[in-house]
Amino acid sequence: MRLFWLAAVLSSLAAVTGCARARVTTDIRADGSWTRTLLLTAQEKKDMQVTPTLEDTFLQPSGPAWKQKQETKNGDQTVTFERTLAPGTPLAGDVSLKAGSSGKLRLTNEVTVTRTGPHRIEYRETLKWKGPTGQLASELKPETLSEIKSGLPRPLATDANARALADKMAELAVPMMFGPGDPLLAVGLMHPDLAARRAGQRVGVLLLQSLEAQFGDQLTPDQRKDVARHMIQTTFDSAKMSSDPSAASASKDSGGLTPLMFIVKTPGRIVSTNGEIDELTGEVFWALFDAAASVKDVVLSAVIEVQ
Repeated sequence: MRLFWLAAVLSSLAAVTGCARARVTTDIRADGSWTRTLLLTAQEKKDMQVTPTLEDTFLQPSGPAWKQKQETKNGDQTVTFERTLAPGTPLAGDVSLKAGSSGKLRLTNEVTVTRTGPHRIEYRETLKWKGPTGQLASELKPETLSEIKSGLPRPLATDANARALADKMAELAVPMMFGPGDPLLAVGLMHPDLAARRAGQRVGVLLLQSLEAQFGDQLTPDQRKDVARHMIQTTFDSAKMSSDPSAASASKDSGGLTPLMFIVKTPGRIVSTNGEIDELTGEVFWALFDAAASVKDVVLSAVIEVQ
């Protein structure tokens, strides 16, 4: 995964984002047993359909342990899968996304609900990327390198420095754009200027620290700010949505991007979590797109205290 692979993916979102999505709920009981509910939604399949269907997007759970029901509303087809598991029973692959028409997987998962003490239960879910990892920094096109180098002072504007910056920006940009948290991708589709501003807020300090580590006193503090602003703006400029139908077709064939929502319902007090807590419902949730796992595994976790 690299910076300008990210831009290429974002450029064709108009045709593929929002067509299929998943909401995954883990309802944990005080004895450690848990119920898993998946709501998989996509547009209803029709003749000559361009957008991905459920079958195009998901490898759906199967087997007698899963209860299943289906409904169609306002042109959307939703299939609900539900299964109850005994305390300590692991589950793997119930959230599995396909890599387009190839039928191969681009994302899969593992989840455990484990009693870690007399009054403690831990939920842990890992999302694993199986799809392509994109262009290597060593393979960046000359024009891409030139764009990155244009933001550096002339003595530092080397191919090696540009590649290192591309890698660092990708590392920071992937969770920023795809989540977990509030994925800026969702904001960027409707308000790109706000998304660019939020990007500066979220990764600006981290990018400045990275520039200081990479270049030391070869860059003044003001120069580091200029380079950081250039890198962030370059990312968003390169990610402007394209009307090129061939780009949309290529993205659809690779699986596009799929919004995912993971929810944990708890029987007790949340001791710690890397998710967001809904104070009204007492639930924990994570919002993300599947590409969030494309740089490294995404781990969702929550520790619950029960009586």
